Amino acid sequence: MVNKYKKKTKQGTWEENAMQTAISLCKAGESIKSTAKKYGLAYATLYRHVKTGIAASKLGRFRPVFTEDQEIELVTYLKDMDSVFFGLTRDEFKHLAFIYAKKNNLNYPKNWDKYEKAGDDWLSSFLSRHDQISLRTPEATSVARAKGFNRREVGRFYENLEALTVKHDIDASRLYNMDETGISTTTNKPPKVLSTKGKKQVGIIASAERGQLTTVIGCCNAAGSFLPPFLIFARKKMQPRLLDGAPPGTQGTWTPNGWTSGEVFFDWMHFFVEHVRPTPEKKILLLLDNHESHKYYPALDNASKNNVVILSLAPHTTHKMQPMDVAVYGPLKTYFEREVNFFQKSHPGRIINQYDVARLLSPVFLKSAVAQNAVHGFERPGIWPVNKYAFGDEDYEPAAVIAGTSNMNIGTESTNSIETIDIPRPFADTSSTPSPSLLQELIPSNSVDPLSEIFPSRNRTPFCEFQDFVAPIVNTPEKIRSDGCTPEPEPGCSRIVSAFGPDIATQKGDTVLPETEVNIRLNTRRDNSLDPKPRCSATHCSPLMLRPIPNPAKPMTTRKRKLQKSEILTSTPIKEDQKQKYDKNKVKNITKRLNDKSKNVPKKTNTEKKDKRTAKKVKQPKKIKEFKDILCFFCGEIYIEEDGKPIENWIQCDICQQWCHEDCSAFDGTQGYTCDNCQS
Repeated sequence: MVNKYKKKTKQGTWEENAMQTAISLCKAGESIKSTAKKYGLAYATLYRHVKTGIAASKLGRFRPVFTEDQEIELVTYLKDMDSVFFGLTRDEFKHLAFIYAKKNNLNYPKNWDKYEKAGDDWLSSFLSRHDQISLRTPEATSVARAKGFNRREVGRFYENLEALTVKHDIDASRLYNMDETGISTTTNKPPKVLSTKGKKQVGIIASAERGQLTTVIGCCNAAGSFLPPFLIFARKKMQPRLLDGAPPGTQGTWTPNGWTSGEVFFDWMHFFVEHVRPTPEKKILLLLDNHESHKYYPALDNASKNNVVILSLAPHTTHKMQPMDVAVYGPLKTYFEREVNFFQKSHPGRIINQYDVARLLSPVFLKSAVAQNAVHGFERPGIWPVNKYAFGDEDYEPAAVIAGTSNMNIGTESTNSIETIDIPRPFADTSSTPSPSLLQELIPSNSVDPLSEIFPSRNRTPFCEFQDFVAPIVNTPEKIRSDGCTPEPEPGCSRIVSAFGPDIATQKGDTVLPETEVNIRLNTRRDNSLDPKPRCSATHCSPLMLRPIPNPAKPMTTRKRKLQKSEILTSTPIKEDQKQKYDKNKVKNITKRLNDKSKNVPKKTNTEKKDKRTAKKVKQPKKIKEFKDILCFFCGEIYIEEDGKPIENWIQCDICQQWCHEDCSAFDGTQGYTCDNCQS
């Protein structure tokens, strides 16, 4: 098939409306020749169409598989499935097109049956006809993020934000956002290079197999001003020359793994207060995420004493709501990858280490930390100016689908719309029977009983089958559902319409309507409890009926940890809770150090006491020894036990073997767990 064939003739280029008007004039008595000349039509063409009475143009022997309305239905289905993060791949859509054509008894190429999917030529033509659909590479979104971005949690954040801006008279210059991001000493996403066509593997020089992590803490306000970056190096000791070549005003610190912690956040809070200098009359509102280090009590107490009000974002929503994530860190990482690639080519054979990070970051930060990006980052999620309607229903739909509370209408025929048959109350006439034409409309000859697919062992007589279609219209004006299939009838054949001869009579009091009194209409509302799953009708199957939205799996675990939400972290109740937690961890750390010292005491040489001691000694479970210094790689919280049992549920990644709180992860309890780092 020639996919890019260009028509060389003008045959069939006339408009259908002009042809329809010309046909009407000719049938009214006008001359065909003069009418053809008037509307720019060929005489033979108009003569042929006047004889047939059809105004549509049909060129060649090939016809589209789907009508224009059916293709629009497919396009709408693709858009709606993509909006809830269940987009279809090429093969999935081609298979859906094949099933859609087969179930609706359409004429399609024979090779579709061979491979059970539509062909590549059809898909190419379909995409050319509907240029609003294209093949895209999706961004992996965890279940926690899809579920967390819901209307309730986001609405709570906007309520807190609006209340604080009004209470403290916050303007754009006093509304800040702080966030962390990680950069590596090796390239994570190499740029595309020109290479030999057909070459199996294309390589590029990288600094190392795995780079060293350096965390960058950035902060900006809604007016477009940025604070100097704050760097966290993965090492045991800080060296001043690590900041050589860094942007002016940059400060740095260290942690063993390069991640942020409560102590680091406390140091950064001092750094923040020194730069913004808030006063009791002009307090600063700081927005940040729900990371556990941001709830470190000494830092919260320091912020309160220095007139800084801290508001946390809704959990798992930073990819859409955090200004630094929305508009700053994307360009920063792109520029940093280019800088690393340029450095590698300019210094062949040299390995990038921690002493080069600040120098590489300096030009990158100056290009990405611009006022335009900061203002756009606050404006897009509706943080400043405050706009709680910045996100529409389509943004909250993935969370509703996963939670099983979605009311979205997918496709041209909604899941909440069904066909109904309205029957006016008839006159009493027990002898009337449906005409054969009515029976043919109600029971198509090529239709298959839908209930036989659901209940294959059910032995149904022709009378019962006929009852399923006709019995509900007997002696009742109520509507009959036909949202794919007719509703499940009552057991038995107590209400059989006498349609197969005078020997079979209806039940006493039942009447049958003549064909002219059967009116069919669409009802766009129904109770979802009537039919939880759409089914194919005898006349039309929509894509949603053939491939419905997957049902969310119910979690297998019970939550013991309190769910996070948007909170004013510097408020008194939150600080009191964090103070109790801080004191508890402090006592635990002191006890741990004392236990470690007691283990280093020299053992006694008395053999009798040694025997008694060894006899009474209880072997410590291996599990406690392993988990003693475990940290959650999401929130950084230490593994804590009470009475030999963990106070919170923990889970281990199957690949990297790192541990985290079950509530911090996206684990739904249905299968093995893989963390976000290993998935990417």
